[in-house]
Amino acid sequence: MNSRFLIVGLLLLATVTTLFWGIPVLVRRAHAQEALLNLAKLVRISDVYYVKPKPGVDGERMLCQFPQGEIRTTLAKSCCDPSVNDGEGRCDPAKIEWNRSLWKTLKFALDEPHWFVYEIKSSGTLANASLEVSAYGDADCDGHFSTFRFTHHGDSGARADNCVLANQPEFIAIDPNE
Repeated sequence: MNSRFLIVGLLLLATVTTLFWGIPVLVRRAHAQEALLNLAKLVRISDVYYVKPKPGVDGERMLCQFPQGEIRTTLAKSCCDPSVNDGEGRCDPAKIEWNRSLWKTLKFALDEPHWFVYEIKSSGTLANASLEVSAYGDADCDGHFSTFRFTHHGDSGARADNCVLANQPEFIAIDPNE
C-alpha cells in the first residue's frame, strides 16, 4: 500500500515539476521557432532577389543586390506595447504596414498575431551587398529581449552579368531564452 502512495506521489511531483519548469521552456522554444521560421523565409526571399536578373530604371540589368532599405514591422520597441498588441503580448498583424515598399518588394506579410518585431536592413551591390534580418521579442514583457539575427553578404564571385550567391548567411542569437 505504501509503495502505491510513493509512486503516485512521485508521479505528482514529476507533473508539478514539468508544469513549473518544463512548460515555460517549451513556450520559449515555440516563440523562438516563430522567429527562426520567419527570418529564414526573409533570407530565402532576399537571396532569390539577389540572384534574379531585374531591369533597372535605365533599362539595363540591375547589379546584384538584396532588396534595398531599412524597415521594421512596427515602430514599437516590442509586441508588449499596447498600441500594437492583442492583449496577450503578441503584435497584431498590421495590414497597412505590409503595403510599405520593402515588405511589398519581398512579398512578405504576417497575417496572424506574432511574438516578434521584425527588421530588415540592406544596402550595397555585388560583393559589397549586405543584408541583416532581425527578430526582437519580449514574450514575458519584462523589458529583456531575445534577439535572433541573420546577416548575409554579397558574393565575391558575383558580376554584373552573373549574380551568384554561394556563401551562407551567419546566424546569432542573443538571450534566446528571454
